[in-house]
Amino acid sequence: STAKDLSHVPCKFFKVGSCTAGSSCPFSHQVLEPGQAKEVCAWFVKGNCKFGHKCALAHILP
Repeated sequence: STAKDLSHVPCKFFKVGSCTAGSSCPFSHQVLEPGQAKEVCAWFVKGNCKFGHKCALAHILP
């Protein structure tokens, strides 16, 4: 089985200070500074992001 790479997806538990997985967490523990741009969603740019407004990435056209 191939594990999906979730390292670009923000960890919702880390965000609120309650992630117990620590460094073994498959999700991102990157903290965005206020005003720091999120990574642009390549699927949105192509016109087919299945996550819509719930997507963790930025829905802006470059």
